Amino acid sequence: MSWQRARKELPPGLYRQQVLDRAIDGILAHARRLLRHAARPHRSVEVAWPEDGELDLESTLEQPRPWGPADVRLTRIVPREVDVVAVLDMSLSMTGEKIALVAVAAAILRLRLDNVAVVAFDTHPHVLVRVGEEVSPRDLVRRVLSVPAQGYTNIEGGLGAASEQLRRSSRRERVGLLLTDGVANVGRDPVVAAGRFPRLHVVHLGDHHPQGARACRGMAQAGRGRIYRARTYADLPDVVRRAVRELFRG
Repeated sequence: MSWQRARKELPPGLYRQQVLDRAIDGILAHARRLLRHAARPHRSVEVAWPEDGELDLESTLEQPRPWGPADVRLTRIVPREVDVVAVLDMSLSMTGEKIALVAVAAAILRLRLDNVAVVAFDTHPHVLVRVGEEVSPRDLVRRVLSVPAQGYTNIEGGLGAASEQLRRSSRRERVGLLLTDGVANVGRDPVVAAGRFPRLHVVHLGDHHPQGARACRGMAQAGRGRIYRARTYADLPDVVRRAVRELFRG
């Protein structure tokens, strides 16, 4: 029995919790398989001796002479410091399988990035994980699965809540990642909302729809970001894995 069906048919209790636990286990296992050979995003920084790091001979030789101990330059690999807000379309059109694949995509983000906030939206936005909140991959997946697929598609509302979260961040690098088909049926123009992000990347989901395609291109352009295409929901986890590798590599 799938978790979406169990949530509708089973009363709260042990068996319902067991079904949820198995669903989360499966989603995390799928995300980890996709990330088996992926490195965590990082960046290189130049430091001076006696800090830890690998000798950077070229930078050392560029220092003015006579050389002293502090002129010995080293390179150290450190984690990429970035706050990311994932913005997830969870409106009525989302079926159980689609929600599970969106949860896999969210798990990939959390497994590869240290600081991931999540906003889901239907008619209204729902902040599932706030910027700066420490949430395990398992708890993040549980929160995504807890959102009922209901209501209309208010992309502008989801983007507004996500940009508000990023405004709370003190990190220099602040990024939004929107997962949507681009077809809004309530709310104002999402392209205007996209322009309020320091950076917004868009994953255009599902079958080609002229209105959705135009909106996704417009949002990515307004947000000074890239656009990715997942033609089916089954493609989504791999597309998000590729986006993380390309957008956040050192």
